[in-house]
Amino acid sequence: MIEEFAARLIAGFTPATLILLTLVSIVAALVMRRWSQLSAAALFAFAVDCLARYLLELGAAEGVPVNFAMELAMTRLDAGAISAMARPFLYLGVIAALFWVKKRYGGK
Repeated sequence: MIEEFAARLIAGFTPATLILLTLVSIVAALVMRRWSQLSAAALFAFAVDCLARYLLELGAAEGVPVNFAMELAMTRLDAGAISAMARPFLYLGVIAALFWVKKRYGGK
């Protein structure tokens, strides 16, 4: 059961989504000034992730109606349902870790 859960979780992340997760998290952690902004930064990062999926689906095929591209993006986001549910928490954790490193080792 745990192996199936892990397989589904790993299948939901492609190298492109991991790169996007890393880049957006770095930007959000650099923009943050206080710990109280963590939830807003994670929400912003998740919104950018969802918007990037939509724009990639919209730009991938020429002549695709906007509502079909949105439906396809949401379907692909939900294709790995476990990873889709884990994404906001991953953003929260990665941004918190990067912000902690910035506070700990960054100059003032």
